[in-house]
Amino acid sequence: MSAVLDGYNGSRLDRALTQGADRVADDAGAYHDFSGRGPQIFVLEGVPAAGKTPEALEAALREQVNRIARDGISEAELQRVKAQWVAQAVYKRDSLFNQAREIGTYWVEGLPLVTAEQVKSVAQRYFGDDSLTVAHLLPQPSNAQAPRKPAMPLRHGEGTR
Repeated sequence: MSAVLDGYNGSRLDRALTQGADRVADDAGAYHDFSGRGPQIFVLEGVPAAGKTPEALEAALREQVNRIARDGISEAELQRVKAQWVAQAVYKRDSLFNQAREIGTYWVEGLPLVTAEQVKSVAQRYFGDDSLTVAHLLPQPSNAQAPRKPAMPLRHGEGTR
């Protein structure tokens, strides 16, 4: 689902949120750790466009997930994502052995078997408000009068020569 939302140029978040006259974001993305055991985190993120609020961006991000839960994804989108994953895996490796191992990993994890209906089902099952955490990160106001603190405290004798 994260790859459908943000896995290639022209993906859903790119087209719907960052392009056009009514764009709501300067940047928007989605990511998820594909492998691992137990609960995982799925992140939707974005930077509001000038004049847009974090709340408007949040609503637009939620709408894209709701569209997948409601309408599903096309077979063409799913095939594009699968092809992107395989291509990225192959091109980032520098030996035939590692290329084969990467493709084999995706095969073992079941990537070729993923269906568009399964993506829709996951969106419906796991992306409700009861499992949602929302954070708006805002910059702190600048105070030119206050002395700047070092990023890390200096130990005795460090930082001076």
